[in-house]
Amino acid sequence: MSQPDESHFMASFIQEEITDLLAQTVANILPHLPPITRLRLLAFMHLLEDPAMMKADLNVEPSGYLRLTLAAGGPGKGQQH
Repeated sequence: MSQPDESHFMASFIQEEITDLLAQTVANILPHLPPITRLRLLAFMHLLEDPAMMKADLNVEPSGYLRLTLAAGGPGKGQQH
């Protein structure tokens, strides 16, 4: 196996390990979060899993305030989270 193949394998392995650890951490803290926070976190996770099925709008104000609006069903379809 050549060097580039080994580094690609390691990067993939590390990414998978980080993903698994993150999923375990979220599963552990989810029951302790308020319902609205759980809903927001789950909507964001859906965005990461299947970006084509979510419409995301990010607004940044000069004060630094951020607002991420997620809508299910892809662009042009209702059901906002």
